[in-house]
Amino acid sequence: MNRSRQLPILMRPLGLVVALSAPLSQAEPTTAAALDWVVDTSGTYLCQGYYSPPLLLISDEPETLNAEADVTDYDGTDRVVLEGNAALTRDDFQLEADRISFLNSTGDGDAEGSVKIRRPGSLLVGDAASVNVRTNAFDLRNSSFVTHDNRLRGESEFAIGAPNGDIRIVDGTMTFCAPGINTWDLKADRIFLNESSGRGFAQGVTVRVKEMPVFYTPILGFPLDDRRLTGFLFPSYSLGSTSGTEVVTPFYWNLDPAYDLLIQPRFMTARGTALGLHGRFLFDDYSLLDIKTEQLADDKITQTDRHVSRVELTSDPSKAFIWQAIYEDASDASYQTDLDNFAGVSDEHQLTSSISATVRGDTWTAGWLVDQVDVIDPTVTGSSVKFSRQPQLTASWFDTRDVYQLSADAELTEFTRDTTGLGTNDPSKGRRFSSDVKAERPWQRTYGSLTPAVLGFARWSEATTTSGTQDNSYFTSGLSLDGQLFFDKQSASGGLHTLTPRAKLLVREPNTDPTLVRFDSPDSVSTDTVGQIFLDNPISGGDFVGDTREVALSLTGRGLNAEGEEIYRASVGRTIYLADRDITLNGTPETSDQGPLVADSTVRLAKHFQWNTRLQTESDSERLHSATNELKYRTSDTDYITHRVVWTEEQATRTDLYVSKMLGQQWRALGGLQWEPHTEQRVNQVVGVEYESCCWRAALVHAYEREQVSDTNSGHSVKLQLELKGLGALGRGTANLLDRLLEDYEVSESRY
Repeated sequence: MNRSRQLPILMRPLGLVVALSAPLSQAEPTTAAALDWVVDTSGTYLCQGYYSPPLLLISDEPETLNAEADVTDYDGTDRVVLEGNAALTRDDFQLEADRISFLNSTGDGDAEGSVKIRRPGSLLVGDAASVNVRTNAFDLRNSSFVTHDNRLRGESEFAIGAPNGDIRIVDGTMTFCAPGINTWDLKADRIFLNESSGRGFAQGVTVRVKEMPVFYTPILGFPLDDRRLTGFLFPSYSLGSTSGTEVVTPFYWNLDPAYDLLIQPRFMTARGTALGLHGRFLFDDYSLLDIKTEQLADDKITQTDRHVSRVELTSDPSKAFIWQAIYEDASDASYQTDLDNFAGVSDEHQLTSSISATVRGDTWTAGWLVDQVDVIDPTVTGSSVKFSRQPQLTASWFDTRDVYQLSADAELTEFTRDTTGLGTNDPSKGRRFSSDVKAERPWQRTYGSLTPAVLGFARWSEATTTSGTQDNSYFTSGLSLDGQLFFDKQSASGGLHTLTPRAKLLVREPNTDPTLVRFDSPDSVSTDTVGQIFLDNPISGGDFVGDTREVALSLTGRGLNAEGEEIYRASVGRTIYLADRDITLNGTPETSDQGPLVADSTVRLAKHFQWNTRLQTESDSERLHSATNELKYRTSDTDYITHRVVWTEEQATRTDLYVSKMLGQQWRALGGLQWEPHTEQRVNQVVGVEYESCCWRAALVHAYEREQVSDTNSGHSVKLQLELKGLGALGRGTANLLDRLLEDYEVSESRY
């Protein structure tokens, strides 16, 4: 048939439309990956290029078959033949070849010469194919393939495509490397690319490096997109830890969109085999059950059965009524330290299981909590043991009116704990009621603010000790007057400088001298920041409110550049006492005239260079109590230097140095040191190197941790991590180690 001749009919089963057009393309690369690869040597891409498939034009009329060729032929009854730059398009399926022939009645046909089969996100190229243009099923011979989103490419003797888009590769190789880079690949008997489920897997797999076999596995799975899929995850491997050589082979089981399970067997040459489980279940009301447990039977080092578990059940946090239940259990206090487990219990030495609920209104909240403290460290005894709250009832209310602001908090708690090792005056059980109320009337102006307030603190408690009963009941009233002034100055460059002096007069006066009963109050008052000296009651917990007559003073300066970015902020503050404090935490009156001088600052010395300081003096003195000086230089997530010195009592007690630096595009050097100058000893140290190429990356790390030193362990460990991009990482313990010992370290996403 001559090119100028048009097909006489519209094929009804397929809706065939034939267009007579110019040839589609000239000479093209032979592999599918090279066909859609765009070379970019600008340095933007680690792989020096990227995939850019052409846009598939989908017909507005479903089931319509569009065809074009240099020459067309139709026998008048059933067969259609397209020759010379032949192309067929149906929905999102496109077929190109030198010659295409098919039966209109069944759709069965053949394609020969430079065959290209394209679907959204994938391309296959081969010598010849059997194809059904009605169902889009095909059998392609001597093929190459590429899936663009996950950068998978390969070659095979046969590629078989199903109507739903799934592809089966027979006797093929595959890799996630860029075209022309064959650092590693997988040679497999069968490769299944299930686009419908988002998962790929291979059978009879040989992992090859530079085409040299290095590893064999009967089956291997890998993701094709970001959907959660059932299958084995890439194993984890570490060497030199307290557990010896360690291999973890996790299996993820995606049982349902609402629940899943991670099964994590862990083999350790020095300890034995542990089994870890992490399961999640999302209920219809969006409450979530999260279970984490690991069981190690007959630890070879301790000669005991060991375990750790954490179960958490939480409700939908967006509701007005929320609740939570937590259960924690462990065989011993050193499990987390020895095995770096994923359970994440609240405290290694004292575990806390609890049930709590909270109801929220527009201006109020009310809640209750019951918990149980389980001491698993035998060295924790006496007053160091935490109290269990059985139960604790809480309520809060606030009302912001046009003029006045009112707020109130209340708590009622029943306490109990183990009596082992308690002193004669240490409470073993008791109950407490505490309430704080506040009414304030703020005045706001452009040049400053003034806020007077009336305060009230109610405390009642009783406790049982071995020497008898302790009672505590009193009410503390108070007044405060908080004022600020705002001074602004515009710079010639368009920046803004502000200066804010602040003063707060605070009076608290108990109407009695209480007997202090302590359940959860700390040993001392924290005034690490300038903001803490302006608190109405700086003591956390509901046990105690002391008396005071004081004035808190501070001065804050702040600078913004023309772009609105903060270039510096500095604050300094101190409390001036107008009277002695007779009612204190330790029972001894405090007679200092001044509290600690507290200062903190942040200065941006350059675009990527920041200087942070914080200091606190002793009361009634300029003698340094504690201080921190920190320099941070950071240009990106992978290039930074942090240096910090910590002083205590005018002596440098800690210095930290953290470095991360890219060396070119592929190498990254990492180092961290925590040092005690006064003892000339290391606390922690880590040094390592990462390498990343287009299709693989690796990290080698050496670490020293002083807290890991024991009779059986030197504290040193060496970990190796290897990632074949697209498959997963071998040895994720390396990233965990760096995250723990190298400040600001983040595992970077794979680059291409």
